[in-house]
Amino acid sequence: MVDETIFSRPVAAAAKLGGLAPDHHRFVSKRVLLTGEASTLSIANGRECLLDALRLLVRICPNLSIALPPGADSLLAECRTLAAKIAFDDTVVFTRDTPEFARYDAILSIGTMAYPDLPWTVINADGWLARVSSGSTNLPMPSGLSNPISALAAACFGVVEVFKRLIRLNESRGRLFDGLAFSLHSYRCQENDRGPALPANLPLDLLLVGAGAIGNGIVHLLSQLPTNGRAWIVDAQTFREENLGTCLLIGPQELDMPKAVFAEKLLDGRLHVRGFHEELEAFQQRLGSERSHPRVVLTGLDNIDGRHQAQKLWPDLIVDGAIADFPCQVSRHQWGEDSACLVCLFRHPPGPPAENVASHATGLNRSRVQQPDDAVTEEDVRAAPASQQDWLRKRLGRQICSVVREGVAQLISQEEQRKGFSPSVPFVACMSACMVVAELVKFTAGWGTSLETRYQFDMLRGPAFGAMVPQEKRRDCECVVRSRNIDTWRQRRV
Repeated sequence: MVDETIFSRPVAAAAKLGGLAPDHHRFVSKRVLLTGEASTLSIANGRECLLDALRLLVRICPNLSIALPPGADSLLAECRTLAAKIAFDDTVVFTRDTPEFARYDAILSIGTMAYPDLPWTVINADGWLARVSSGSTNLPMPSGLSNPISALAAACFGVVEVFKRLIRLNESRGRLFDGLAFSLHSYRCQENDRGPALPANLPLDLLLVGAGAIGNGIVHLLSQLPTNGRAWIVDAQTFREENLGTCLLIGPQELDMPKAVFAEKLLDGRLHVRGFHEELEAFQQRLGSERSHPRVVLTGLDNIDGRHQAQKLWPDLIVDGAIADFPCQVSRHQWGEDSACLVCLFRHPPGPPAENVASHATGLNRSRVQQPDDAVTEEDVRAAPASQQDWLRKRLGRQICSVVREGVAQLISQEEQRKGFSPSVPFVACMSACMVVAELVKFTAGWGTSLETRYQFDMLRGPAFGAMVPQEKRRDCECVVRSRNIDTWRQRRV
């Protein structure tokens, strides 16, 4: 039996597609096969593609089978160990027999060969290139230039293809990919250039804000790269059951664990790392006294205020990952360049008049909430919407200003709870994480980047429809108005 809470966010994301995904309500009952070719699985990127695909697939599919070619016994053992850690209720089946492909609704293979007569998707990664094909186009054999960033990106492309098949996505919303190659180095499609080899050493002075869905992908990649130096992780939340459907690394045993502490344990030994189970504002108050300011900040947040708070650290570089249900985005904000900061980029929409909010929260009409010293009367109760009359009746005789404060606080709490649950799929968050870490590597290595403020694309449509969005600073933003003061402060703290 499928645990609805675990899969609630992927199911909600599929449901938003409505009639464009006829099987959105039953995709978790379908069968998926994960397999691969011996020649591709024998290289580092092939191994990582397989393991990352397993990490992603268990979060959208409770009926997953794995069949590997002869000679892959050690890799099969790795898959068993990983599945035992992250899967839910023994949902992964391992088979040594030749699979009956007709039994599966979707098949994901790590290799080169395409089989258009089957529900088959093939992926591989080579250097900075992530490749995928669900049509008739075979993929080139990877050269062996390993890069965990492209391996995770290829797994994301493969799993989104599985997802499309399971929900029977209408082609008008997103076609299956046929021979797609995407460079995490240039953000261009159909590249042949594998890009440069990873540096042998990536020294970091890093703060990661947010260790949830995007943060899980970032931490996973940091654990695989040749990093050293210092990293701090700040996140005030703990893992809840619905996070199992979106966070790449966690299993049931991580429930109720602070996200920042989990990230610290994963990176410990590779970096001088510490996780802080607290709000960023509390952490920020100790910078400059108890600990020095980080040079680079990575953010994987789901709210505007958190991004603004992170920007107020004014580091050398901020790289932000952002997602919606299916779009993913990366934005890069380097101090000293004429590109928008996070405060410029993420703006609060204008809110309704205060009296409208107070009326909505309490049931009092607008004219009454403008009389704060009056008391709530029976007439106020009768004039309120039926759904709010009982609540308002319990507050008869109290001052309107007091009732408004209580009602608005309750409304904000309810809205925050709704924000806490958002439709989401793990392959979108992990693709954003890939682009965030790609920018971190380029900056740390001293390479240039083609990213102009931000790049975004919809995972169902693919990066062929992606957009580079250059954005200059807003002249009324404090990054411009207070630029001299910020510069002086940055120099003093160094």
